[in-house]
Amino acid sequence: MTTAAQAAQAARAAVAAELDAEYAGVGWWGTLYRAPHRRRWYRLIPVEEVDGDQRSELLAWHTRPRRPELVPVVPGEQGEQRQLAGRWFQVVSYETDAPRALGDALAEDTAAARLASVAGALRALPAWRSAIGPELVALPADIVLSGHGPLLLPLPAWGAPSVGQLFAEPDRLAHLAPEAARGLPAGDRDPGLHALGVAALRCFESPPDADTERLLQRAACSAVFSSRPHAGRLPSWTRRVEPVRAAHEQLRALTSGSRSVDPPRLADILDEARRAMDPLVAVGALRAEGRPRKAVGLAHAALVDSPGYPLLILAAEIAHQDLRDPLEALSLLERAVQADPSRSEAYTAQLSIIGGLWSVVQGRLAGATDGSFAHRLLATARTAFEGLPPDQRREHAHEMAVCLIGQGELAEANTFVHRWLHDGPTLMWWRLDLMLDYADTFLLLDRLDEAEQVAEQIGAGLRRLRENGQMAQRDIHEHGLRYAELVRRLHDRRNGGSRG
Repeated sequence: MTTAAQAAQAARAAVAAELDAEYAGVGWWGTLYRAPHRRRWYRLIPVEEVDGDQRSELLAWHTRPRRPELVPVVPGEQGEQRQLAGRWFQVVSYETDAPRALGDALAEDTAAARLASVAGALRALPAWRSAIGPELVALPADIVLSGHGPLLLPLPAWGAPSVGQLFAEPDRLAHLAPEAARGLPAGDRDPGLHALGVAALRCFESPPDADTERLLQRAACSAVFSSRPHAGRLPSWTRRVEPVRAAHEQLRALTSGSRSVDPPRLADILDEARRAMDPLVAVGALRAEGRPRKAVGLAHAALVDSPGYPLLILAAEIAHQDLRDPLEALSLLERAVQADPSRSEAYTAQLSIIGGLWSVVQGRLAGATDGSFAHRLLATARTAFEGLPPDQRREHAHEMAVCLIGQGELAEANTFVHRWLHDGPTLMWWRLDLMLDYADTFLLLDRLDEAEQVAEQIGAGLRRLRENGQMAQRDIHEHGLRYAELVRRLHDRRNGGSRG
């Protein structure tokens, strides 16, 4: 047995075939079809719904001055009334090659793109009202999206369609203001803003799959949408993001009539929510607010729905720099390496953490009996260094050298530093970080003469860099402190002090 929905779908398909167009959705009046290859959209209204005065109004639109925010109304190619699929319609023809309507964006796009489309319509609403009248109500199919922003498929402000037409298309009921559903004057409520508020709410929630009678009851009670979490259309992590929660609450208040807002302000609220739906923005905002632990927690939640390399890098950075938790940072960076082994940011960060904070990591491993975790860290550092592009390895050779020295691989560290300190036959004496590493390896290997020789070169290099100003004073100061410690240790060893 054919259901009413199946029959309606078959009728739309038959009409679309005769029009050589595609069904685009239900408007406040009539149904919309698009034929962008002919630069045409059509609105079909059953002829029994339109009287003589209304037909005259439609004809007058053919000669009205064009406005940039409205799609032009043009004469029909085959007249203003046509029989399609056995039924007579008043045909309103529009000239535009817009490929889709707001309804298409609400059905298909990502949450952020949906909100951007509705926000654009809200910003255009005052201009549409200026052109049509304050009673304007537009459904998502009445608004087309072009390269220049949202445009209205205009119609005279005729008020609500007949009860029969409302019941024929449940989508109209979902956007119907509660007072209109109850047969009462609009009062303080703005029916046009309410309809767009419902469209915006569809960015967050799915409307219920209910029969028309039940849907009318829900509309009359301002409860078209369900409050159950399973009705949501957003990734679960966004429920923890304040701008998203605030926008959702604002829309629920607007559509229930408990709170009003100007269309441009509502558009701003939706834009704030849209930007916050980018997990990088949301996590970064929490970090800027001084809540790094919540930021990392939100990143973990967002990675379930939106796994991505940049988010892993940001979360690792916050764990390392803000939470002082290098092991958490390394765990996140390992996931980043697995997500995209071809990128270098994770490798660089791994070397920085393992090398620059080796003493911190060693302290945490003080209770280990076999050092297996420390060996795994060194293996990670080796892999990270080899994963870097060749032209970046010399830049990060110091971090790798510190890893080798910290793990006690002194002979390997000495050979490693010697390699990266030389560019062919040239000793890069100005790489004081590596020169100091080189001296450290000799000292730790008990090769004091070589350590002293390198120390003398470092001292000369520091003096030269101070004189020519080719290194920042802060860097010279840091290298100078490390050099002074090296000289002290050398003196102690020459005079019978302890090893190291």
